Amino acid sequence: MIAIRWVVHGDSMNARSIAGRLFFAFFQWKNLVMWLCVGLCVQSLYFSVMNSHESHTEKHLGACRRRFVWRKPFLGRFDSHWKPFLTSKSLCSLMDRPFQGELEEVLWFHKLPFGLQSSVLSAFATLQLLPQQELPGSFGRLWCQRCIVVGNGYSIHGQHFGKMIDSHHVIIRLNDAPVKEHKKDVGERTSIRLFFPESALPNPLENNDNDTLMVFVPFKPLDFLWLREVLLKTRNKTKVGFWRQPPREWNGNVSQLRILNPYLTYEATYKLLQLNASSGRYATTGIIALNLALHMCQEVNIAGFGYPGNHDNTTPIHYYNTGRSRKKELFQHNITAERNWLLKMIESGVIADIASPSFQAQNS
Repeated sequence: MIAIRWVVHGDSMNARSIAGRLFFAFFQWKNLVMWLCVGLCVQSLYFSVMNSHESHTEKHLGACRRRFVWRKPFLGRFDSHWKPFLTSKSLCSLMDRPFQGELEEVLWFHKLPFGLQSSVLSAFATLQLLPQQELPGSFGRLWCQRCIVVGNGYSIHGQHFGKMIDSHHVIIRLNDAPVKEHKKDVGERTSIRLFFPESALPNPLENNDNDTLMVFVPFKPLDFLWLREVLLKTRNKTKVGFWRQPPREWNGNVSQLRILNPYLTYEATYKLLQLNASSGRYATTGIIALNLALHMCQEVNIAGFGYPGNHDNTTPIHYYNTGRSRKKELFQHNITAERNWLLKMIESGVIADIASPSFQAQNS
Protein backbone atom coordinates (compact mmCIF):
# COMPACT_ATOMS: atom_id res chain seq x y z
CA MET A 1 0.00 0.00 0.00
CA ILE A 2 2.84 2.33 0.90
CA ALA A 3 4.62 1.31 -2.25
CA ILE A 4 1.54 2.08 -4.34
CA ARG A 5 1.18 5.51 -2.74
CA TRP A 6 4.85 6.22 -3.35
CA VAL A 7 4.55 5.30 -6.99
CA VAL A 8 1.43 7.45 -7.42
CA HIS A 9 3.05 10.29 -5.53
CA GLY A 10 6.21 9.90 -7.66
CA ASP A 11 4.20 9.99 -10.86
CA SER A 12 2.43 13.11 -9.65
CA MET A 13 5.76 14.79 -8.89
CA ASN A 14 7.09 13.84 -12.33
CA ALA A 15 3.95 15.18 -13.99
CA ARG A 16 4.22 18.46 -12.12
CA SER A 17 7.90 18.68 -13.02
CA ILE A 18 7.19 18.04 -16.69
CA ALA A 19 4.34 20.54 -16.63
CA GLY A 20 6.64 23.12 -15.05
CA ARG A 21 9.25 22.56 -17.67
CA LEU A 22 6.71 22.83 -20.43
CA PHE A 23 5.34 26.05 -18.95
CA PHE A 24 8.86 27.48 -18.62
CA ALA A 25 9.67 26.51 -22.19
CA PHE A 26 6.43 28.05 -23.39
CA PHE A 27 7.21 31.22 -21.44
CA GLN A 28 10.69 31.38 -22.96
CA TRP A 29 9.33 30.75 -26.44
CA LYS A 30 6.70 33.44 -25.92
CA ASN A 31 9.37 35.94 -24.86
CA LEU A 32 11.49 34.97 -27.86
CA VAL A 33 8.59 35.54 -30.23
CA MET A 34 7.78 38.85 -28.54
CA TRP A 35 11.36 40.13 -28.87
CA LEU A 36 11.50 38.90 -32.44
CA CYS A 37 8.37 40.88 -33.24
CA VAL A 38 9.81 43.95 -31.51
CA GLY A 39 13.00 43.61 -33.52
CA LEU A 40 11.12 43.27 -36.79
CA CYS A 41 8.97 46.30 -35.94
CA VAL A 42 12.03 48.42 -35.11
CA GLN A 43 13.78 47.32 -38.29
CA SER A 44 10.66 48.04 -40.34
CA LEU A 45 10.33 51.47 -38.73
CA TYR A 46 14.02 52.20 -39.39
CA PHE A 47 13.78 51.36 -43.07
CA SER A 48 10.52 53.25 -43.32
CA VAL A 49 12.13 56.39 -41.87
CA MET A 50 15.24 56.00 -44.04
CA ASN A 51 13.19 55.47 -47.19
CA SER A 52 11.00 58.42 -46.31
CA HIS A 53 14.07 60.60 -45.70
CA GLU A 54 15.69 59.41 -48.92
CA SER A 55 12.49 59.98 -50.91
CA HIS A 56 12.20 63.47 -49.43
CA THR A 57 15.83 64.22 -50.28
CA GLU A 58 15.51 62.75 -53.75
CA LYS A 59 12.43 64.86 -54.37
CA HIS A 60 13.87 68.16 -53.29
CA LEU A 61 17.60 67.82 -53.88
CA GLY A 62 17.94 64.92 -56.30
CA ALA A 63 20.49 63.45 -53.90
CA CYS A 64 22.66 60.48 -54.74
CA ARG A 65 21.25 59.69 -58.17
CA ARG A 66 24.81 58.72 -59.08
CA ARG A 67 25.89 57.09 -55.82
CA PHE A 68 29.52 56.09 -55.31
CA VAL A 69 30.53 57.14 -58.81
CA TRP A 70 34.21 56.57 -58.09
CA ARG A 71 33.53 52.81 -58.10
CA LYS A 72 32.67 52.82 -61.79
CA PRO A 73 35.04 50.27 -63.41
CA PHE A 74 35.80 52.44 -66.44
CA LEU A 75 37.33 55.09 -64.16
CA GLY A 76 40.17 52.61 -63.64
CA ARG A 77 40.73 53.32 -59.94
CA PHE A 78 40.82 50.60 -57.29
CA ASP A 79 43.33 51.85 -54.73
CA SER A 80 41.60 51.44 -51.36
CA HIS A 81 44.10 53.40 -49.25
CA TRP A 82 44.11 56.48 -51.46
CA LYS A 83 44.59 59.80 -49.62
CA PRO A 84 43.74 63.17 -51.22
CA PHE A 85 46.45 65.23 -49.50
CA LEU A 86 50.11 64.79 -48.74
CA THR A 87 51.01 64.20 -45.10
CA SER A 88 54.31 63.79 -43.28
CA LYS A 89 53.25 60.24 -42.43
CA SER A 90 52.57 59.36 -46.06
CA LEU A 91 56.01 60.63 -47.10
CA CYS A 92 57.69 58.61 -44.37
CA SER A 93 55.90 55.50 -45.67
CA LEU A 94 57.68 55.99 -49.02
CA MET A 95 60.84 54.79 -47.31
CA ASP A 96 59.29 51.37 -46.69
CA ARG A 97 59.83 48.48 -49.08
CA PRO A 98 58.07 46.86 -50.74
CA PHE A 99 55.48 49.52 -51.56
CA GLN A 100 51.86 48.94 -50.55
CA GLY A 101 50.53 49.75 -54.00
CA GLU A 102 50.72 51.81 -57.15
CA LEU A 103 50.30 55.09 -55.28
CA GLU A 104 53.67 54.79 -53.52
CA GLU A 105 55.42 53.64 -56.69
CA VAL A 106 54.12 56.62 -58.67
CA LEU A 107 55.15 59.11 -55.97
CA TRP A 108 58.63 57.59 -55.72
CA PHE A 109 59.50 57.01 -59.38
CA HIS A 110 57.70 59.92 -61.15
CA LYS A 111 58.69 63.57 -61.15
CA LEU A 112 56.21 66.37 -60.60
CA PRO A 113 53.46 66.95 -61.52
CA PHE A 114 52.79 63.21 -61.04
CA GLY A 115 55.21 62.22 -58.30
CA LEU A 116 57.82 63.44 -55.84
CA GLN A 117 60.90 61.66 -57.16
CA SER A 118 63.41 64.48 -56.48
CA SER A 119 61.11 66.61 -54.35
CA VAL A 120 60.40 64.36 -51.37
CA LEU A 121 62.59 66.33 -48.96
CA SER A 122 61.26 69.65 -50.25
CA ALA A 123 57.68 68.45 -49.83
CA PHE A 124 58.44 67.13 -46.34
CA ALA A 125 60.01 70.44 -45.28
CA THR A 126 56.95 72.31 -46.57
CA LEU A 127 54.56 70.01 -44.72
CA GLN A 128 56.28 70.85 -41.43
CA LEU A 129 54.84 74.37 -41.77
CA LEU A 130 51.24 73.12 -41.92
CA PRO A 131 49.47 72.55 -38.57
CA GLN A 132 46.84 70.34 -40.27
CA GLN A 133 47.49 67.98 -43.17
CA GLU A 134 44.53 65.58 -43.44
CA LEU A 135 41.09 66.02 -44.97
CA PRO A 136 38.86 67.57 -42.26
CA GLY A 137 36.30 65.18 -40.80
CA SER A 138 33.48 67.58 -41.65
CA PHE A 139 33.82 66.62 -45.32
CA GLY A 140 32.88 63.00 -44.68
CA ARG A 141 30.02 63.18 -42.17
CA LEU A 142 27.10 63.37 -44.59
CA TRP A 143 25.47 60.13 -45.74
CA CYS A 144 25.25 61.57 -49.25
CA GLN A 145 27.83 64.14 -50.28
CA ARG A 146 26.58 66.31 -53.15
CA CYS A 147 29.46 68.20 -54.72
CA ILE A 148 29.88 70.63 -57.58
CA VAL A 149 33.05 71.72 -59.35
CA VAL A 150 32.69 75.27 -60.67
CA GLY A 151 34.83 75.92 -63.73
CA ASN A 152 35.92 79.35 -64.86
CA GLY A 153 34.46 79.15 -68.36
CA TYR A 154 32.52 82.01 -69.88
CA SER A 155 29.56 79.67 -70.46
CA ILE A 156 28.35 80.32 -66.91
CA HIS A 157 28.22 84.08 -67.43
CA GLY A 158 24.66 85.45 -67.15
CA GLN A 159 23.11 82.05 -66.30
CA HIS A 160 22.13 82.94 -62.70
CA PHE A 161 23.15 79.52 -61.33
CA GLY A 162 24.31 81.01 -58.03
CA LYS A 163 21.56 79.61 -55.77
CA MET A 164 21.71 76.19 -57.41
CA ILE A 165 25.48 76.05 -56.92
CA ASP A 166 25.25 77.13 -53.28
CA SER A 167 22.68 74.38 -52.57
CA HIS A 168 25.43 71.73 -52.83
CA HIS A 169 27.21 70.37 -49.74
CA VAL A 170 30.70 70.87 -51.19
CA ILE A 171 31.59 73.59 -53.70
CA ILE A 172 35.00 73.32 -55.36
CA ARG A 173 36.48 76.31 -57.18
CA LEU A 174 39.61 76.83 -59.24
CA ASN A 175 42.58 79.14 -59.09
CA ASP A 176 41.94 82.88 -58.75
CA ALA A 177 38.34 82.95 -60.03
CA PRO A 178 36.42 85.68 -58.13
CA VAL A 179 32.97 85.23 -56.60
CA LYS A 180 32.05 88.56 -54.99
CA GLU A 181 30.96 90.41 -58.12
CA HIS A 182 29.58 87.29 -59.84
CA LYS A 183 27.58 85.54 -57.10
CA LYS A 184 24.35 85.55 -59.13
CA ASP A 185 26.07 83.32 -61.69
CA VAL A 186 28.57 81.31 -59.64
CA GLY A 187 27.28 81.47 -56.05
CA GLU A 188 29.16 82.78 -53.05
CA ARG A 189 30.09 79.74 -50.94
CA THR A 190 33.45 78.02 -51.38
CA SER A 191 34.29 74.75 -49.63
CA ILE A 192 37.54 73.92 -51.44
CA ARG A 193 39.73 75.97 -53.77
CA LEU A 194 42.59 74.49 -55.77
CA PHE A 195 45.46 76.80 -56.69
CA PHE A 196 49.16 76.89 -57.62
CA PRO A 197 51.72 79.72 -57.39
CA GLU A 198 50.82 81.40 -60.69
CA SER A 199 47.10 81.32 -59.82
CA ALA A 200 47.41 82.32 -56.16
CA LEU A 201 45.78 85.41 -54.71
CA PRO A 202 47.74 87.54 -52.19
CA ASN A 203 44.65 87.78 -49.97
CA PRO A 204 42.62 84.57 -50.44
CA LEU A 205 39.96 85.56 -47.89
CA GLU A 206 38.70 88.27 -50.24
CA ASN A 207 37.08 85.64 -52.45
CA ASN A 208 36.78 82.69 -50.07
CA ASP A 209 35.16 81.83 -46.75
CA ASN A 210 37.03 81.65 -43.44
CA ASP A 211 36.72 77.86 -43.46
CA THR A 212 37.52 77.36 -47.16
CA LEU A 213 40.04 74.56 -47.60
CA MET A 214 42.86 76.01 -49.72
CA VAL A 215 44.44 73.13 -51.64
CA PHE A 216 47.88 73.76 -53.10
CA VAL A 217 48.57 71.84 -56.34
CA PRO A 218 52.31 71.33 -56.98
CA PHE A 219 53.26 71.09 -60.66
CA LYS A 220 57.03 71.57 -60.38
CA PRO A 221 59.72 71.45 -57.65
CA LEU A 222 59.91 75.25 -57.60
CA ASP A 223 56.32 75.41 -56.37
CA PHE A 224 57.28 73.97 -52.98
CA LEU A 225 60.00 76.60 -52.63
CA TRP A 226 57.53 79.40 -53.36
CA LEU A 227 55.07 78.05 -50.78
CA ARG A 228 57.73 77.81 -48.08
CA GLU A 229 58.91 81.35 -48.78
CA VAL A 230 55.46 82.91 -48.52
CA LEU A 231 54.64 80.90 -45.38
CA LEU A 232 57.93 81.84 -43.71
CA LYS A 233 57.67 85.40 -45.09
CA THR A 234 61.32 85.39 -46.16
CA ARG A 235 62.82 88.31 -48.08
CA ASN A 236 64.60 86.36 -50.82
CA LYS A 237 61.66 85.61 -53.06
CA THR A 238 62.14 83.23 -55.97
CA LYS A 239 61.30 85.02 -59.22
CA VAL A 240 62.67 82.84 -62.02
CA GLY A 241 61.01 79.69 -63.32
CA PHE A 242 57.32 80.67 -63.32
CA TRP A 243 55.29 81.23 -66.49
CA ARG A 244 53.60 84.10 -64.67
CA GLN A 245 55.00 85.89 -61.65
CA PRO A 246 53.23 84.60 -58.51
CA PRO A 247 52.40 86.95 -55.62
CA ARG A 248 55.24 87.66 -53.20
CA GLU A 249 52.85 87.44 -50.26
CA TRP A 250 50.10 84.96 -49.38
CA ASN A 251 47.95 85.97 -46.41
CA GLY A 252 45.73 82.89 -46.22
CA ASN A 253 44.68 80.86 -43.20
CA VAL A 254 47.53 78.35 -42.76
CA SER A 255 45.34 76.00 -40.69
CA GLN A 256 43.09 75.63 -43.75
CA LEU A 257 45.96 74.96 -46.17
CA ARG A 258 46.58 71.49 -47.63
CA ILE A 259 48.90 70.07 -50.31
CA LEU A 260 47.29 67.94 -52.99
CA ASN A 261 48.68 64.46 -53.48
CA PRO A 262 50.40 64.45 -56.93
CA TYR A 263 48.99 60.96 -57.47
CA LEU A 264 45.64 62.64 -58.06
CA THR A 265 47.15 64.52 -61.02
CA TYR A 266 48.65 61.26 -62.29
CA GLU A 267 45.27 59.55 -62.01
CA ALA A 268 43.41 62.37 -63.78
CA THR A 269 45.95 62.42 -66.62
CA TYR A 270 46.54 58.73 -67.31
CA LYS A 271 43.50 56.91 -65.90
CA LEU A 272 40.69 59.36 -66.62
CA LEU A 273 41.87 61.21 -69.72
CA GLN A 274 44.19 58.34 -70.75
CA LEU A 275 46.71 60.75 -72.26
CA ASN A 276 49.88 59.42 -73.85
CA ALA A 277 52.86 59.69 -71.51
CA SER A 278 55.11 60.73 -74.40
CA SER A 279 52.95 63.78 -75.13
CA GLY A 280 54.24 65.61 -72.06
CA ARG A 281 50.75 66.93 -71.29
CA TYR A 282 48.72 66.66 -68.13
CA ALA A 283 45.18 67.37 -66.91
CA THR A 284 43.97 70.92 -66.23
CA THR A 285 43.18 72.04 -62.68
CA GLY A 286 39.49 71.58 -63.52
CA ILE A 287 39.86 67.88 -64.34
CA ILE A 288 42.10 67.38 -61.31
CA ALA A 289 39.41 69.00 -59.14
CA LEU A 290 36.83 66.71 -60.72
CA ASN A 291 38.95 63.69 -59.85
CA LEU A 292 39.09 64.90 -56.25
CA ALA A 293 35.31 65.30 -56.21
CA LEU A 294 34.76 61.84 -57.71
CA HIS A 295 36.77 60.37 -54.83
CA MET A 296 35.08 62.39 -52.08
CA CYS A 297 31.46 62.60 -53.15
CA GLN A 298 28.52 60.37 -53.98
CA GLU A 299 27.11 62.85 -56.50
CA VAL A 300 29.23 65.15 -58.63
CA ASN A 301 27.95 68.02 -60.78
CA ILE A 302 29.79 70.61 -62.84
CA ALA A 303 29.24 74.17 -64.03
CA GLY A 304 31.25 76.53 -66.19
CA PHE A 305 33.41 73.92 -67.94
CA GLY A 306 34.68 74.19 -71.48
CA TYR A 307 36.78 76.54 -73.61
CA PRO A 308 35.73 78.30 -76.83
CA GLY A 309 36.64 76.51 -80.05
CA ASN A 310 40.02 77.03 -81.67
CA HIS A 311 38.50 79.27 -84.35
CA ASP A 312 36.32 81.27 -81.95
CA ASN A 313 38.06 84.60 -81.55
CA THR A 314 35.15 86.51 -80.02
CA THR A 315 33.97 84.50 -76.98
CA PRO A 316 35.94 85.29 -73.80
CA ILE A 317 37.72 82.46 -72.01
CA HIS A 318 36.60 83.25 -68.46
CA TYR A 319 33.36 84.49 -66.93
CA TYR A 320 35.20 87.23 -65.03
CA ASN A 321 37.14 88.95 -67.81
CA THR A 322 37.12 89.44 -71.57
CA GLY A 323 40.73 88.54 -72.24
CA ARG A 324 41.78 85.59 -74.36
CA SER A 325 43.80 82.88 -72.67
CA ARG A 326 47.44 82.90 -73.65
CA LYS A 327 48.81 79.87 -75.46
CA LYS A 328 51.27 79.07 -72.72
CA GLU A 329 48.40 78.61 -70.26
CA LEU A 330 46.93 75.77 -72.34
CA PHE A 331 50.05 74.41 -74.00
CA GLN A 332 50.54 71.64 -71.43
CA HIS A 333 46.94 70.41 -71.71
CA ASN A 334 44.86 68.45 -74.21
CA ILE A 335 41.63 70.45 -74.33
CA THR A 336 40.04 68.20 -76.98
CA ALA A 337 40.63 65.07 -74.88
CA GLU A 338 39.15 66.78 -71.83
CA ARG A 339 36.06 67.88 -73.75
CA ASN A 340 35.48 64.36 -75.07
CA TRP A 341 35.98 62.83 -71.62
CA LEU A 342 33.50 65.22 -70.01
CA LEU A 343 30.87 64.34 -72.64
CA LYS A 344 31.46 60.63 -72.00
CA MET A 345 31.08 61.07 -68.23
CA ILE A 346 27.87 63.06 -68.66
CA GLU A 347 26.39 60.52 -71.07
CA SER A 348 27.31 57.70 -68.66
CA GLY A 349 25.60 59.46 -65.75
CA VAL A 350 28.81 59.74 -63.72
CA ILE A 351 28.59 63.52 -63.55
CA ALA A 352 25.96 66.07 -64.58
CA ASP A 353 26.18 69.58 -66.00
CA ILE A 354 23.73 71.84 -64.19
CA ALA A 355 23.29 73.82 -67.42
CA SER A 356 21.66 70.83 -69.13
CA PRO A 357 17.85 70.93 -69.50
CA SER A 358 17.53 67.42 -68.02
CA PHE A 359 19.32 68.43 -64.81
CA GLN A 360 17.20 71.56 -64.39
CA ALA A 361 14.00 69.56 -65.00
CA GLN A 362 14.95 67.05 -62.28
CA ASN A 363 15.79 69.78 -59.79
CA SER A 364 12.89 72.12 -60.45
